[in-house]
Amino acid sequence: MARLRSHKHLVLLGGLVAVLVMQPLVGRDALAARFAFDLLTAAAAVGVMLIVFVHRWERRVAIVLALPAIALTVARYTIPEGSLAPLRLAYALSAALFLGFAVAVIVRDIFKRRVIGFDDVVGAFAGYILLGVAWGSLYAGVEAAAPSSFTVNPAIQWQLEEWHYRRALFNYLSFTVLASMGYNDITPIAPFANTLTWMEVMSAQFYLAVVVAQIVGLKLARAASSGQRDVD
Repeated sequence: MARLRSHKHLVLLGGLVAVLVMQPLVGRDALAARFAFDLLTAAAAVGVMLIVFVHRWERRVAIVLALPAIALTVARYTIPEGSLAPLRLAYALSAALFLGFAVAVIVRDIFKRRVIGFDDVVGAFAGYILLGVAWGSLYAGVEAAAPSSFTVNPAIQWQLEEWHYRRALFNYLSFTVLASMGYNDITPIAPFANTLTWMEVMSAQFYLAVVVAQIVGLKLARAASSGQRDVD
């Protein structure tokens, strides 16, 4: 257990990657496969809850933010797909707020560190992935509130028709924006969608600049301290 705790962010990162890799694979599978994937997603959310949020007040806030998404995930199995449209915005906002709060806590904890280790670096990378998924949720929410806010290549248009595929598609858009790759097979065309896109680019650059600078600074400070002790 001590070894597991010392690599908790590595475990979290593995769970996040597993969820993102499996998400586009279950959309048209049997109901049992989709249900199993949603359980895996719930397990990843619990992992975020236990690993990222260490204080009681943080977990309380996180639970409040995540409750709508949890409730709507359950409701999706009892509500026909065609009736889900009004609920997609609520789900997207709930997920984005929960994930955004997790990213904020990760960044804060990095700045509180006096010494940075391998697992802390992995935690920073997990935060970067959570940032991308949070923005993907916001894009999905915009499309739910204002359909046709994005133009989608006809070859992949079908992915908007199913819950898991849709979320995977907007995560894909988010990570291409996050990395400034811009494949242009899904493009924001509505003014608010355009605004979200440049805001994500700015948040990604800020995250990388600030977090990487903090990690490098702590590493240099540790190296300088070790060198000073060797001289003494």
